[in-house]
Amino acid sequence: MTDDFRQRVEAAKKQTKSVTVTESQKRLEANPAALIIETRLRENVPVEEQHENVVFLSVEDLDAQAEDRSKLDPRLADPNVEIITT
Repeated sequence: MTDDFRQRVEAAKKQTKSVTVTESQKRLEANPAALIIETRLRENVPVEEQHENVVFLSVEDLDAQAEDRSKLDPRLADPNVEIITT
């Protein structure tokens, strides 16, 4: 992972606001089309926390996929979709 990429990740994190799991559930109920970005590996997330609107994307995966955007989940390309980070 390049230092430049880490700097971009840190800059992006400063422009977002993380929410609690409870708050993310409330937001999903209010907006079923919203997406949750989950940075844990799928196998480390309890099944009851795996929702169809969860995009599993570790920082390492994001670094690799930033080079080839065709590998990113296509739902992330829609600027009108609310994206929730926990």
